[in-house]
Amino acid sequence: MIRKLAKSILSYLAIIAGALMASFSVICILIPNDAIDYGTAGIAIITKSPDDIIKQIKEELNKTCTVLDSYGVISGENKTLICYVSYFELQKMREIISANKGSFSTVSTIDEILR
Repeated sequence: MIRKLAKSILSYLAIIAGALMASFSVICILIPNDAIDYGTAGIAIITKSPDDIIKQIKEELNKTCTVLDSYGVISGENKTLICYVSYFELQKMREIISANKGSFSTVSTIDEILR
C-alpha cells in the first residue's frame, strides 16, 4: 500500500516537473524573441547612380524605395534612396549596398510606420 502511494506521488511529481520544464522552455523561447524585436529598419542610401541599387532591391527583396534629390557639400548632386526592411532582410540589403561602390548608407531602428 505504501509502495503504491509512493509510486503515485512520484508519478504526480514527474507530471508536475514535466509541465514546469515545458513552461520554462516556452518562456526561454519567447523572451529572446521579444528581446530581438523583429521590427523594421529604415535605410537611407546616398548614391550617384541609384538605378542598379533600385533594381536589386526590387528583384532580391521584393521591396521598393523612395528616391529624393540630395546635395552633398563635397560630393555634389546625389540621389537618396529611403527603404524600409525587416531585420531579417537587413543583411541582404548590406550586401546590395556594398556591391555598389560609392554608396553611403545609414540604418535606423523604426518602431512604428504609420500609413
